[in-house]
Amino acid sequence: MRLPICSLLFLLLAQDAAGQQSDTQLRSPLQPGEAVVCYLYHSGWLIRTASRVLIFDYAPGFRGPPSGGMGDGWVDPGEIERFHVVVFVSHAHSDHFDPAILAWRSQLPSVRFVFGWPAEQARTPDVVFTDARETRNVDGIRVLNVHHAFDGIPESAFLVQVDGLTLIHSGDHDHSLGLSEPVFRDNIEYLRENAPDLDLLFIPTFGDEVDAIRLLDPTVVFPMHDGGAERQYGLFAQEVARRGLDVEVWAAPRPGACMVYRRTPRP
Repeated sequence: MRLPICSLLFLLLAQDAAGQQSDTQLRSPLQPGEAVVCYLYHSGWLIRTASRVLIFDYAPGFRGPPSGGMGDGWVDPGEIERFHVVVFVSHAHSDHFDPAILAWRSQLPSVRFVFGWPAEQARTPDVVFTDARETRNVDGIRVLNVHHAFDGIPESAFLVQVDGLTLIHSGDHDHSLGLSEPVFRDNIEYLRENAPDLDLLFIPTFGDEVDAIRLLDPTVVFPMHDGGAERQYGLFAQEVARRGLDVEVWAAPRPGACMVYRRTPRP
């Protein structure tokens, strides 16, 4: 059985005019096994751990002109410049990758970009994953990928181990046939082998994900890929419960909403 909900501290950031509460969450110290997880929009997430800020599939141009800071789901490089930042991009679709974020190279001294395909925008010291399953050490973070081309272009999903946490960001790694699709099933089984104690799973909701969630057995699931229709995340949580999965699903209500995760050993 899962741990009771009291093992997780959920927090919605009610932004004030100065964005002070979001800034507090970025400043507050974290221990290994803890994370602040913030929904940016669509498939975009910011995850702060004890030593890193990880950003996944942030595509501000897909949402529109920026109008605020972290309290509204917009990343201001000035808010995170004191951190060691690693930016992951799963593939080249405009709802996952906005080349405008590459300007962070000059704004964030320690930033590293991790691309899930041989991106022409990659520069030294960026990390590039190809169509093979690879494992890399990215400044002390263990990162591995699974590859697919379900949408006709090369894409990766990332498994990341950092500061006592294991997480998977799926990008667009999903399929309407679910585990009946051989490549998808083989990738999920590979991820399960490499993440036997999975903390956080970020997964799109346009396929048949429930059996994949059952196999991966995460502590918390974060539905995504419904930017502008965030009500779908709550419906997805209901579907997961209806199908009998004993797992927490955090349905982000809006961009800028955050939760605090504290890892507790499973019984």
